[in-house]
Amino acid sequence: MIPDDLCAQITQTLFEKTGVNDWKIAGDKIESRECVIYKVSSPQYPHDIAIKAYHDTQKNDAKTQYNVLERFSNSLNKKNNEYFVPTVFGNFPNEGLVLMEWVESPSLEKRLWRYCYSKKHVQSDIRRIYMWLKEFHSHSRLEKKPVNIDSYKQTLKKYIESDREDSLLKQNQTFQLGKQCFDEVSEIHSGFKTLHANLHGDFTPSNILVDDHKITGIDIFGSQHFPVDNDIALQLSYIAIEYPNMLTRFDFKLPPSEWPLLKLILDSYVYPKEPKQLHFFLFVFLYQLLRRWIIISKRNLKRPTPLLDHWRLRNTQMIVKHLCLTLKEFDTSK
Repeated sequence: MIPDDLCAQITQTLFEKTGVNDWKIAGDKIESRECVIYKVSSPQYPHDIAIKAYHDTQKNDAKTQYNVLERFSNSLNKKNNEYFVPTVFGNFPNEGLVLMEWVESPSLEKRLWRYCYSKKHVQSDIRRIYMWLKEFHSHSRLEKKPVNIDSYKQTLKKYIESDREDSLLKQNQTFQLGKQCFDEVSEIHSGFKTLHANLHGDFTPSNILVDDHKITGIDIFGSQHFPVDNDIALQLSYIAIEYPNMLTRFDFKLPPSEWPLLKLILDSYVYPKEPKQLHFFLFVFLYQLLRRWIIISKRNLKRPTPLLDHWRLRNTQMIVKHLCLTLKEFDTSK
């Protein structure tokens, strides 16, 4: 619980921002891996406020989060715009607290399960969240420059070396095939010029909130200046792995430009259609899949009910296997 003296400081800060001072914590707290979130309300103010309290090991994230949201809310949150980030109301960096707008919209993660039998709903949500990402990147220091291919190699190497608890991935032929393909394709794109931006950094289905009128991005890092493909492919990896029939064996019989899910995403983002550019994107997609495979595999060892993770791992293995074949057969000379 938040100490009384800190509650008084929060109330004073909100009074300075809103002109209202009778704020009360409403409802149960929400706990996640990195923080605890409290909702505070006032009968005199039309919107609830969230107190995001980071755990001790991640207190430094509070200042980063506040600065990022303040910067992007000034550029994104325009009247009649569909694309938003939460408005911030205050920051207590020493305590690891950020005061921000409370957003009631459900996450994409929940909506994709809710509407899993409605192709129209699913496609609409995916299209809209990638349009949000395009708008976000347009305010994020877009610049075309050569790829630092070593950053992909070093990051994946760290993930592989961290997998010391289990040699499963080292023994898995498909994972080794994926790693070999990754190494070969990385050489093709060394120095390749592509669009970079200050990335969202954790663009996943749980970090994008969707309702009928607006899209809101949350948990934004906004500092790493890397290819925009990283954000696009990370979300794609989650959608393809986590949800049924998003990317199937049948899809891989078609050219990549005709995979329904990939086409929807790249068209929504207005991604360049040059063959080598698409080949680079598929390389980044493979990188995200291998990274996610390691994370899920390690997590699966510790979970008491790992059935869903078993399904995710099988799905990841299928996608990696066929994606490697696609990358090797891809003609980038057109």
